[in-house]
Amino acid sequence: MPKCFLGTSLYEACPPSCRLSFAKQDVDEDCIAKNKLEAFLQDKVTFKIGFSAFSQIPAKTLEKFIWTSKDNLELISYFLYIGEPTLVREIIESFSNHTLSYLFKCDFENYMNIRDSIKREKSIKHMFDIRSFKYWTFVSYLRICDLIQYFVRYLKEPEYACQFIVILPSEIVSNLNKYTGLDFDEEKSLYTALGDSIYELPLQSPKIYDHMMQLFAEDPEVSIILSTMEGLIHRQQLILETSEKLHAYIAEHRIDKNFQFIFSELNGMEIGTASEILNQLLEKKMITVSQKLMIIDFLETGKLEL
Repeated sequence: MPKCFLGTSLYEACPPSCRLSFAKQDVDEDCIAKNKLEAFLQDKVTFKIGFSAFSQIPAKTLEKFIWTSKDNLELISYFLYIGEPTLVREIIESFSNHTLSYLFKCDFENYMNIRDSIKREKSIKHMFDIRSFKYWTFVSYLRICDLIQYFVRYLKEPEYACQFIVILPSEIVSNLNKYTGLDFDEEKSLYTALGDSIYELPLQSPKIYDHMMQLFAEDPEVSIILSTMEGLIHRQQLILETSEKLHAYIAEHRIDKNFQFIFSELNGMEIGTASEILNQLLEKKMITVSQKLMIIDFLETGKLEL
């Protein structure tokens, strides 16, 4: 029975940290993790052995395995779905853009096949809210930006690249050309690929608004609609910036200090705007529903009832 260079047989789990220990060595010839994955697909070895092979197989060997068949791809997608975030991030970031783009296009195709059936699920706003595809959110922002560039510049497929914008932080999106290295036309093609969702982008990241006005200055259809959103964008920027400021303060101070600071920041603000800011804190579990109602009552009446 064949054994690997560490003496592990096909019917034994791969040793922990094997891949990391031998990452800089060419062990492809002596590693039988690929054989274990194939055996798992054929129900010849246990889940423990199959997952250990996925966890420890050298990155280049795993990439070859993915490209061999659709069954192999589906197996690795499943392991990425159930794996711990740290492991998944480590494995995905070791892949080439060539492999990552293939993996994502297959995921996106699967998402499109089920999109109509999940439209009524209010908790699902985009494909990365679905557990099967959530593993993409474990990947670093810089690696995602690199993949965006690959889709736009080399594959000429901005329709895939634009899907990632929703999981990038506002600060990254606001300076996307800096992080992706896209030129003027490439960046414009990326946003255009969003279709009608292009108008949601400055609401997600208000600081990109002026830049988008410049990008689409020669496109009347887009620029006219964007120009009508200026007031809304400024309001959204106030909501996001104040929420972030309050979040940072609440995380470091006592509850009595928190309310004093919240009152001082929201006092004089339009009630609807203040309420949306409090909703942001509520979603992050920084305040309770009763506390939100108490703050709103104070802002409306000027009286604090404890």
